[in-house]
Amino acid sequence: MDPTKPRHATIVAVTAEDDAHTAVRKRAAEVARGEDSTVILWAADATASPLESPLPTNWSGEADTEQFGDRLGPNDLIAAGHEALALQVGELRQKGVDAWAWLPDPADATHLATYATEQAASLVLVSKADEDLIADLRDADERAGDREGGALRGLHVEAVPG
Repeated sequence: MDPTKPRHATIVAVTAEDDAHTAVRKRAAEVARGEDSTVILWAADATASPLESPLPTNWSGEADTEQFGDRLGPNDLIAAGHEALALQVGELRQKGVDAWAWLPDPADATHLATYATEQAASLVLVSKADEDLIADLRDADERAGDREGGALRGLHVEAVPG
């Protein structure tokens, strides 16, 4: 490990259930390997509708919300109906990465910044193609700047090409 590079114990990587974010997941694996970092895949497309929650709620009767923690493994993702994301977590684990996922509700910049901060992440990886999300992260950081030290609170956001 290069002592001049910052160590990222936890990395949040924005992904989707399709292959559009392969470069982000590849970058997450590159950074995580050799640093024993944890990677959390944050599914930007977890909620198909504003009226739908990506995880069972107390009202759904499908399962108790306590069944799921704040990081989801492959079995949790399959139980929640997100098999493609479970496969992505499994692929990272096969590469030796401590990988998990999260299904945000809603999937917006404020919730991304809050979740990453709560998980003690120091790096957020976002595809350059997600220009709106990157702009919204900057706006959220500026809006919260005076009150709370910025919504990103020291998180480094890297736009990944590809």
